[in-house]
Amino acid sequence: MTDYLAHQGVEIIYIDRESFTMRVPRLGAALAALAVASFGGTFTAASAQGAAARADTSAFVGYETFRSATLSPDGKFIAGILRDKDGDLLIIHDRTTRVTKPIQRARKDQNLELTFVQFKGADRLIFGLQQKFEIVEGKASRTRDSAEATDLGFSYTSRVLTSNLDGSDLKSLYDPAGDQGFPAYVSAAIEELLPEDPEHILLLTPSTGGNQLRKVNVRTGKSSILETGNADTIGFVLDSELEPALREDSVAGGKGTAWLRQDAKGKWIEIVRFRGEERANGAPDFQGLGRGPRPGTAIVSGRPNGRDTNGLYVYDVQSGSYAEPIYEDAQFDVFSVMRDPATGKVAGACFEAYQWECVPSDPTVKTDWLAIEDAIGKEANVSLASGGSLKGSILLMVDGPKEPGAYYIFDTKARALERFQSTRTDINPDLLPSKMIFEYAAADGTDMWGYLWLPPGATAETRNLPTVVLPHGGPEARDGWGGDPMAGYWSAQGYAVFQPHFRGGSGTGRKWVEAGHGQWGGLIQEDINDGTRALIKAGYAAADKVCVAGWSHGGYVAFTASFRDTELYKCSLAGAGVSDLREMLQWVRREQGGTQSVSYKYWNGAIGEYGGDAAKLDRYSANQNADKVGMPLLIVHGELDVTVPVEQSEMMVASLKKAGKPVEFIELKGMDHYLRRDQGDDWTVVLTKGKEFFERNIGPGWTP
Repeated sequence: MTDYLAHQGVEIIYIDRESFTMRVPRLGAALAALAVASFGGTFTAASAQGAAARADTSAFVGYETFRSATLSPDGKFIAGILRDKDGDLLIIHDRTTRVTKPIQRARKDQNLELTFVQFKGADRLIFGLQQKFEIVEGKASRTRDSAEATDLGFSYTSRVLTSNLDGSDLKSLYDPAGDQGFPAYVSAAIEELLPEDPEHILLLTPSTGGNQLRKVNVRTGKSSILETGNADTIGFVLDSELEPALREDSVAGGKGTAWLRQDAKGKWIEIVRFRGEERANGAPDFQGLGRGPRPGTAIVSGRPNGRDTNGLYVYDVQSGSYAEPIYEDAQFDVFSVMRDPATGKVAGACFEAYQWECVPSDPTVKTDWLAIEDAIGKEANVSLASGGSLKGSILLMVDGPKEPGAYYIFDTKARALERFQSTRTDINPDLLPSKMIFEYAAADGTDMWGYLWLPPGATAETRNLPTVVLPHGGPEARDGWGGDPMAGYWSAQGYAVFQPHFRGGSGTGRKWVEAGHGQWGGLIQEDINDGTRALIKAGYAAADKVCVAGWSHGGYVAFTASFRDTELYKCSLAGAGVSDLREMLQWVRREQGGTQSVSYKYWNGAIGEYGGDAAKLDRYSANQNADKVGMPLLIVHGELDVTVPVEQSEMMVASLKKAGKPVEFIELKGMDHYLRRDQGDDWTVVLTKGKEFFERNIGPGWTP
């Protein structure tokens, strides 16, 4: 299926649910034609690919062709960001005339990037502009000219801009440097887009007297102050009348945070304070999320009355109590509020279950949503994108293992669904993998599950596949049903890829998270290995063709498996991993604020105590067991990683060489810890070198 932007017409496919129609573009010119015709530039579309071809890395990493789409409130226009060889273009597409025009440019050679775009009313846009800087520090100088300069990672400065739909009347909504004399790198942050107000947005801005909540006019740039916090105020949550209801502050010198509520007299009262490990929780006991449905209320995520999973609630700030639930789930944490993009009113809840699920509270919206999901199919996630109206036309994002991402438009009046544009250059779905839930039992009898990616052409009946076990980072994180560059690319090359939801991961309640504390190399590793053994027993994985790979905490698992689990895996790829737990704790203490810092408190609790657990930490540290490594090991790390320092990989390489063990090490210059679109070239190296490594050790990928 190709994309709407280049088409002159659509065909209608009728489906069963209540005269619902889905409009699918006719086959025709690729997006390349649009780029040349509208912008006068060049664009390389995907070439035709034969049956034996494999998807390349452009389907998984780097800049999307089209991103950050938004629909005007009346449904007549779409704005979005188009990527070409020179950088980002802000474009406007007229759905009536089918004319697409560029209105702003952010140049790649100036390290500029557009970050978002949003309609304000039917005739005005707001959008973000960001500039990237590499942080360099030296003994005598902080510039690149210093001979002893040291790379410390990246920093960004950003501005919020506004213009008419044709790009005219361009304004910066707030400039901390120009307006209050702050350094140029200081930025304002959007606090509320106020979709129901075509004239204003709310910004959180710095001030010498305390951070301020400002209401800013998007046409004139003029602003008024709604509330002033203190220098440590992180943000505000408002009620239905735009009165500040909740406030989040940094406390204890940055070693924690606190949530406060505003009572009837305007006094701020502390609700809860998180320090150390509690501050870093993936699912805190209390978190403000957005405007409430009534005056004096806010929407929060929390675990009241001893609940294990987080739910969504209306919180009464006057009494400091949970007024009523919006949605709760017994198995999965719920954090996302479903709102009408035109009014901002609560319309339901969304959360990551096995797939992304939305539960509308309005019966009409629920009927529409079920019809949309039926039309899209069970293989993809469906979520609200940006703009439009639940009573008019809405913009949807659809993604999944066979869909890297595509925008759809649903007309609620005509009950018609129309595919508008894919986020990446048109990709043949036959070259992309499929996915299933694989359930198994841990050795102690605990019910477990994970995502099993199957190569293109494979089915649930396919057996004896070469397999890569890919535990997630964090470990207080989780995998989802949507795209994953490592899992997606390697499975597209013919490998089954397994992502287990082991204890210590997030998203399924606090008890599951805490079961993994102090279990790095122990229970966590066993949960992963039990899943691998279950895959082999079920016949999916060929016992002599299984490797382990991972990034961050997943890299730690891969390091540990290289000496601990030599009977199970034939090779290990450790990306940005921790090789020495005690050395990592020392680095966190030294570089991130001492023994009372949030980071140190968290890791000391999650990994183990530096002193009291020393023997266990060394027992499960690859760097302390390099002489026991019993499989080929590929180590990959970014030079500018300030989350897990590259020294963790360098010390492992040195220890392996000292022990006379072979090792491959790839250090990526200019790369940090995270998956970002501007580091697509680096991630291409990770993916392709990983594929070559697997081919050498467990053979080529499966073919139908």
